[in-house]
Amino acid sequence: MHADVLHIAVGCLVDPDGRVLIARRPADKPGGGKWEFPGGKREPGESIEQTLARELDEELGVSLQDTRPLLRFHHAYRDRPVLLDIHCVTAWTGEPHGREGQPVAWCEPERLTDYDLLSANKPIVDALCLPAAYAISPEPGPDHAAFLAQLSALIASDVRLLRLRANELADPAYEALATEVARVTGPAGVDLIVDRDAALCRRVGAAGLHWPASRLTAADSRLVPSDLWLIVSCHDRAELLQAHRGGADAAVLSPVRSTPTHPDARPLDWPGFAEARADVPLPVYALGGVGPADLDTAWHHGAQGVSGIRAFWPVPV
Repeated sequence: MHADVLHIAVGCLVDPDGRVLIARRPADKPGGGKWEFPGGKREPGESIEQTLARELDEELGVSLQDTRPLLRFHHAYRDRPVLLDIHCVTAWTGEPHGREGQPVAWCEPERLTDYDLLSANKPIVDALCLPAAYAISPEPGPDHAAFLAQLSALIASDVRLLRLRANELADPAYEALATEVARVTGPAGVDLIVDRDAALCRRVGAAGLHWPASRLTAADSRLVPSDLWLIVSCHDRAELLQAHRGGADAAVLSPVRSTPTHPDARPLDWPGFAEARADVPLPVYALGGVGPADLDTAWHHGAQGVSGIRAFWPVPV
């Protein structure tokens, strides 16, 4: 890492209710009055974990017990490059408080945008709002009643983000099925992600859109309202960077492993996944031959979590 780069450890404390702690910067510091996630500069000789532990002790009076990687990316701040090393902190000892006199607040992730946050925080907020599992439906086939019954079983397994993938359906049939799916997912608190366009998304009451990277141009992305998720399918680093430039909120990167549906696709494997997604300021799901059992491995290779069909769908696909 270049000597001029500020390496910053950031801690996102998440309590048992899913709330996240933020703190307000002092007025006499750059960005004074804005809200941020606690953390600070890595000192010479420290590991990033040691930096995080020291900063959270100094700022909040807590001792770390359990943490995992969330995101890592560069950001230009006041004409100086900054490397943000963000960790999700789920266990600590002590009662968090503004040890330096700074106000602190516990906030539901979806309400973080109500606060005047520092500019680099959008990818962090997105990562905190998105779950660790992103389920994808198989093609529904002709028996939609059976498909909806399987969907109910999927929801009972605590999946909270679902893409309705039905490439074989024409637009009217897809919209009709999406409407039925939304009647199941909505009351259960599951965010439904649909294909096609924002207008259909609005009509069925879905939470967002899933597009291939090839569709994501600047003109197209501006047609997606900011309150809808835009998740993009990618297969390499170039497409991930395209997704970021095009305004995506998150991406899936595949295939991590070989799959029966794409036997000729060259798998990335975990080191390749980590290399492709490195320094891209987007939450990125690992897809292709992975499932919930791979979650810890996925996190430690830079993933938001895992995505798939077979690993989640309640009947064999």
